[in-house]
Amino acid sequence: MALVARSEACDWFETEITLPEKRFKYYFKLDDGREEVYYCADGFLEKPEETNAFFYPYINHYDLVELPEWAQGEIIYQVWIDRFFDGDPENNPPGVRSFDALPDRNTYYGGDFAGVMEKLGYLEEMGVKILYLSPLFYSGSYHKYDVIDYKRIESIYGGEEGLAALVRAAHAKGMKIVLDAVFNHCSDQHAFFQDVLCHQRQSLYADWFTIRRFPIEDRAQDYDSFAGLIPSMPRFNTDHPQVIEYLVGIAEDWTRRLGIDGWRLDVADEVSHALWKVFRQRLRNVKKDILIIGEIWNQAGRWLLGDEMDTVTNYAFMKWLRSFARGEIGAKRFWERMGANAMLYKTPIHTYLVNLVGSHDTTRNRRYVGSEKTHELMLMTMLCFSGIPLIYYGDEIAMDGGEDPDNRRAMQWGGNDSLRLRIAALGKLRSQSDALKMGKMVPIDVSDRVLAFSRVYQNKQIFAVANFDPLPTNPIPVRRKTTLIFGHARTEGKTVSVPGRSFALLEENT
Repeated sequence: MALVARSEACDWFETEITLPEKRFKYYFKLDDGREEVYYCADGFLEKPEETNAFFYPYINHYDLVELPEWAQGEIIYQVWIDRFFDGDPENNPPGVRSFDALPDRNTYYGGDFAGVMEKLGYLEEMGVKILYLSPLFYSGSYHKYDVIDYKRIESIYGGEEGLAALVRAAHAKGMKIVLDAVFNHCSDQHAFFQDVLCHQRQSLYADWFTIRRFPIEDRAQDYDSFAGLIPSMPRFNTDHPQVIEYLVGIAEDWTRRLGIDGWRLDVADEVSHALWKVFRQRLRNVKKDILIIGEIWNQAGRWLLGDEMDTVTNYAFMKWLRSFARGEIGAKRFWERMGANAMLYKTPIHTYLVNLVGSHDTTRNRRYVGSEKTHELMLMTMLCFSGIPLIYYGDEIAMDGGEDPDNRRAMQWGGNDSLRLRIAALGKLRSQSDALKMGKMVPIDVSDRVLAFSRVYQNKQIFAVANFDPLPTNPIPVRRKTTLIFGHARTEGKTVSVPGRSFALLEENT
């Protein structure tokens, strides 16, 4: 068995076996050359018996993890529709502000589906294959996370007709469309919650929400809401069979009508497992290879057993890469944390974990790490890492921004074109490389301020080196001579050296 990852507490070994049987018994033999011991269902033994063996009773098809092959390792680009590009001023709401103006919690900029469609070529240059759109159902807020009507697409974005046109245009370029499913809560203006406020306990929807007591008089105390803090966003009772039917039906209908390719599930860990199990089964019946991404910030193993989500937002990657970038931890600690995180999930999921350096819920990465060059090195590391890299709109030009709502500034078109071109070149390279999309990742120990790793797929090996140190790296030994395919490096014989504050991607010569 090969050592594939290390954490502070564990080493993780792995191998592959192929058996014709669907039921089998097994145990582990540990041999250090001096003594042998066996690890069995009854613990560590000097001599195993069949009755001590681990037992896999049967492999049922339903137990297998089936993931959409088209999404493996591809690049996601997250678009905040209102903040991206105004392609049709005719549908703008009143009071639209200039793209140069800073946002508040009520600002509209006029971005729409036509604007996204106009910029598909821009995304194509970066190798983007998955377009993740911010919420787009009818809502009274700029952010649309408080849905009033799930059966109505926002007219200020272009309505259903505009979204259908965007889906068609994206598909024509080989891109997939992922929508944001806000099913944990809705707006207090939603017709069902208004009925509850009107008829109280007698409402047909009284059990559809998480209401603590009737009559509802204290909006902050009498029912649960988003994060338990925002009464204008009441929380659904997602255990309720009729709520499950209603929300899953919404996703089914839009997927079928528009040819949607995936859903990102907002605050997925607050919604019942019962809903997500039905969601997966029914949506897979509509489109067998639909992509289901859960927004979960912590350990997500319970949702990734094969019967709910395909993958989750890998905020652990962001947390530890940011800590490394700011010098709070070294490379050894970073790899231990990445190893511990990987051990939480089945191996096939590793190339599907959605890595990010920032999102609409975090301070802009450029601001957090305090340096454009550091931000660039982080983006490049992410674009070569195992998983699905997610680029939050504007990160490719190192847009600035603090906490919400400042992290949701309007896109600054034409800004920092030199960085954008470098990120686009690496993104395009990734989109064409099976090794970067699907390869096994092997960390390489260089120094405390260098993240180096190889991606191995079939007979191809690619090396990535992100040098966060101002000084060049010492010569890094490799098995064979390598060719520089991106960035800056000096190769000499079977060694590689990368300049200070630089990134290099190299390919092993075959």
